[in-house]
Amino acid sequence: MVGLPPDRARARRILLAVITLLAAFYGGYELGRTSAGYSIIHAAFERLERRREVDRLATENAGLQRRVDAATVEQQIDARLQSEAQRMIGELEAETARQQQELEFYRGLVSRQFGAGTLRVQDLKIRHQQDRRYRVEITLVQAGTRDATAGGVLSIAVSGERGGALIQVPMAELDGNHRRELPFSLRYFQQLELPIELPEGFVPASLLVEYRQGRNLEPVRQSFTWRVEDEPPVPAL
Repeated sequence: MVGLPPDRARARRILLAVITLLAAFYGGYELGRTSAGYSIIHAAFERLERRREVDRLATENAGLQRRVDAATVEQQIDARLQSEAQRMIGELEAETARQQQELEFYRGLVSRQFGAGTLRVQDLKIRHQQDRRYRVEITLVQAGTRDATAGGVLSIAVSGERGGALIQVPMAELDGNHRRELPFSLRYFQQLELPIELPEGFVPASLLVEYRQGRNLEPVRQSFTWRVEDEPPVPAL
């Protein structure tokens, strides 16, 4: 075998010596780091864990951002709902004020017609039901400017003719439950309905309404001609 020229052999020996020296130096460096608690594998695992932590934080950040966006939308919706509620409240307040003005106007009309603090029968209707059965509808009205509640009792009686004699039939004989009076309680007006049944052979002519506020006040009486709705009036006796 032909040997290498002296110069090339020398260069090769120097190169091998340098490589050996570098390998020894790096091995010593790694040995020192390992002795100090550092290793390439451990570092690789740490980098992997840090990457996972970064990914987790990125996911959490995205979730938080979605929650912030949802909260922003919800806040905008709440603001619109609050604005709509305030608008509706304003409209209701305006409507209430308008109705209060109308109420004061009508109460003033009633007061001028009947006098302040007056309780009276404003309307009375008699409706035929079947055979001798009727329904009496009585509307009570309290005139005045104060918001006072009027309470008391009311009764009726029907006058007419039976067997050629004039008689008056009290409420207890007209009402199916034999009630003698009806209670009422009103601030402005109230409609009372009373089903009655006339005696056999009785021809009614008028209806008397008697009402009283409290127990110690004198009763007030109002008389009405017996006239059934949608029927011609009965001739007076």
